Amino acid sequence: MKKIGIISLLTVFLLAACGESIGVFEKNLEDRPIDLVALGDSLTVGVGDEEGKQGYAGRFAHSMETEMDGVKSVHLIETAKKGRRSDELVEQLKSGEVNDSLKKAEFITLTIGGNDLMKVVRENITDLNKESFDQERPLYKERYAEIFQLIRKQNKEAPIVAIGVYNPLTVYTDDPSHFEEILKEWNGDMKEIVEKDAHSIFIPVEDLFITNDAQVYSEDFFHPNAKGYGNMNNRIFETLKKADLEKLSDGKLKIKE
Repeated sequence: MKKIGIISLLTVFLLAACGESIGVFEKNLEDRPIDLVALGDSLTVGVGDEEGKQGYAGRFAHSMETEMDGVKSVHLIETAKKGRRSDELVEQLKSGEVNDSLKKAEFITLTIGGNDLMKVVRENITDLNKESFDQERPLYKERYAEIFQLIRKQNKEAPIVAIGVYNPLTVYTDDPSHFEEILKEWNGDMKEIVEKDAHSIFIPVEDLFITNDAQVYSEDFFHPNAKGYGNMNNRIFETLKKADLEKLSDGKLKIKE
């Protein structure tokens, strides 16, 4: 077995701290606010955002108002929680707590996964190795797929923006370590599930947080700061534009030229 080592152990802690309806999506969105439901963990909460603009989710809501044709205003429904794992998100979705919000949603965003990695660390703290993550990986993939099934049970057509995980270890060292491979595998699994859904898109962000040369981390060096969240929002729009948002939303939304 290959040991992950102390630096990669640190990485996981840092990442983890990131602590049946068809919906009501109508063509004439100009007459009412769009409901944007934000699901997930501390990245969706916006922890580390010194400007208090609710991280990427708050910025995305504002950008929808200014950068999308026909969008008059956006109502951001924040349902995320710092420290939330995928099993806890499954539990939240099964509880019915957010059913009404999801049914009315015209857009959904999602961040999840960092705290699942931390759970692996906690359970294998004395003998941490890549095999520990490999054992958890298929279970996480199953839960991630279930998250999408539960969302689609309430809303079959709202676009889902699913954001990947990144590696803050680059703040401390240029050595990629085994954790880079772990992230690649987990992000790959998430992307595979997302791409099976015609109205969903995966947003890779790991390249936005390589070192802190661009000053994208908050003071805790694992959550993004205002600039980091701004870059995430820009990446979301860049990806939506390339993927053709109009097609993704069945012609209901379009990014301005």
